[in-house]
Amino acid sequence: MTKIILRYIFVCLAIIPYAAYAGTLLVTVNGVKAGEGNLRVAVFDEAHRDGFPDGKFLLGIVVPATGEQMTVEIPDIDQGEYAVAIIQDLNENEMLDKNILGIPKEPYGFSGQWKSGSSSYNKALFNTDEIGFAITITLK
Repeated sequence: MTKIILRYIFVCLAIIPYAAYAGTLLVTVNGVKAGEGNLRVAVFDEAHRDGFPDGKFLLGIVVPATGEQMTVEIPDIDQGEYAVAIIQDLNENEMLDKNILGIPKEPYGFSGQWKSGSSSYNKALFNTDEIGFAITITLK
């Protein structure tokens, strides 16, 4: 019986380091036009940096835009560096609509130190080791 308990404890201790390196990224989104379209959230890592902000990404989440402030949960994120891009797809055509000059006609935003205008992977970068698994993005 003692051997079984010791094995159980050993297995539990072996799993703990892996559990500590993954979490759910909570993305609070401000400035949402409530009840209009969907929020399309794309998470980029180093391997997908060339796709930022509107190309191939690590993973994506689509949720209905239900409130002016929303929290989107992105599960199974390992600790590390990421960049997040969000659009509010008002007409649900699965892309960010732009005018003839290339200026977005739908709300959008990025993680990191971004405030307005276009962004790059480096500007949108954040590290979960430094800030944890919660970020806030305000749509423009």
